[in-house]
Amino acid sequence: MATAFLWGYYGFDNFGDELMFKACVNLLKELGFGTIYTPLPKRKRTIGVTAVDRYSLKILSFLKKSQVSIAGGGGLFQDVTSLRSLLYYYSLSKASLLMNKPLIFFGNSVGPLRRRLSKKLVWDVFKDKRTVFIARDPASYRYVRMVGGNAMLGTDPAIIHLMESDMERNAEKKAVFFLKSPIDVSYILKSLRGQGINDFVISTAFPGDHSYLPPLRNGENLLEEIVSSSIVITERFHPALVAAYFEVPFIIIDCQKARRFFARYTKEDHFFSKRDPLEISLKVPVVLKKELQLKEKMRNDAIEMKEMLKGVLKGW
Repeated sequence: MATAFLWGYYGFDNFGDELMFKACVNLLKELGFGTIYTPLPKRKRTIGVTAVDRYSLKILSFLKKSQVSIAGGGGLFQDVTSLRSLLYYYSLSKASLLMNKPLIFFGNSVGPLRRRLSKKLVWDVFKDKRTVFIARDPASYRYVRMVGGNAMLGTDPAIIHLMESDMERNAEKKAVFFLKSPIDVSYILKSLRGQGINDFVISTAFPGDHSYLPPLRNGENLLEEIVSSSIVITERFHPALVAAYFEVPFIIIDCQKARRFFARYTKEDHFFSKRDPLEISLKVPVVLKKELQLKEKMRNDAIEMKEMLKGVLKGW
């Protein structure tokens, strides 16, 4: 029975990371991996994998039992959030290579890397011939190629999970917000009302996101809220990705990873805004008139990425 060691920023109730996690678990099982070991926060359990405490030495024994080590999506190699997280993921990468395990990054991004140490560590991993990097975005793909790594251009693993759902867009006169911190929405709501939208929802894609902002009501099921909305206004990347997949208009606020990802899908700047309520309000009517047709392209890229993974695994 094939065994995989799957790791990422899992178990922290991050909307995007949990979508990627579900996609990777299901895909690995589809590819014949009967046992999947995954580092998770202490006492965290989930269906489909054998969990191990993120900071337990048992990780090494589980990694030793695995045929392959897979980083399943996300911006794991960056030092903006903290250097500590980069060191943690570097340690998992290096342990995999020291145990002579094939190391696959499946739909990941790289950077920003602000420290010289961070760059050296990342280069150390990517220059190893046993490392394969399937990039989430063109900028990360080019970076890994530039430092001499084995890179392919994929997409975000969350799309694989969305492909497997039976959800269909059912647009209501509703706007859904994802905000990291409070913002004056008065101009934005006035603009939305001018377009016939009078139901306003605020949802959280990550613990600590802003969750109370009258007259916005609290959302419940994030996927359902997005798919049934007329527009999504978000500071988080994955709500915009979900919106794009279901062809819901969206405005992304100050999110560099989103700009990098969507560079291959649209050249229009209307979908991006500074954290300026007036600028956002002016973009609302423009974006609502734009006809998004991204689903087929995103699906094809995800299917192609699945085939990339199959090819890499077959090569080993």
